Amino acid sequence: MKQRVRLLEWMILCAGVFIGMASTYETAVLVYTDAAVSKYIHSFRNDMFTMFFRLISDIGSIRLYAPLVCLLTLYFLIRKRWLVVVLLVVSLYGSRYLNFALKSWFERARPDIHTLVTATGYSFPSGHAMNATAFIGFIAYLAITEHRLELRQKAIIITVASLLIFSVTLSRVYLGVHYPTDILAGCAAGGAWLILCILFHQFFSKKTA
Repeated sequence: MKQRVRLLEWMILCAGVFIGMASTYETAVLVYTDAAVSKYIHSFRNDMFTMFFRLISDIGSIRLYAPLVCLLTLYFLIRKRWLVVVLLVVSLYGSRYLNFALKSWFERARPDIHTLVTATGYSFPSGHAMNATAFIGFIAYLAITEHRLELRQKAIIITVASLLIFSVTLSRVYLGVHYPTDILAGCAAGGAWLILCILFHQFFSKKTA
């Protein structure tokens, strides 16, 4: 019970951060901060980093997530983990469709200078950030909770997942297709969605145990 309450508190915090970003990203302070942080990140551009972040950005796209969710679905179907299969799909596609709805609501234009790749659609919140936080985070959660792992193995999974999420989100600012506030809002919304999926997993797993 205490764990669920703590998760609810974190979900409320994530939702609060998103609402805060959504309410203030057009203010002069955050517009200036977006420009300053983006300029600083762009100052590190070179051929090696550009190649790396283009690859990382592709990794954080539906082109990888779709086949990955199919493989994981097959794995958990074989193990007869029906709830996990449903939540895997909900984690990814729920996050994606919620992101589409939020982008359509806010209609923030993408940065139009210093872009290294082409990106379509609106900018706020970042789909890459939201989906990476929700989906990669949920995979890490399942890897830890659905298997008997040592503490060291759990730490490795959390570290790898965190670094991957961070790299995917950073890549979007580096490539010039998102503002930092888009990323923060996307991570916050994705975090709230991730926690909601975790709560459903914990609640219904105990119901069927």
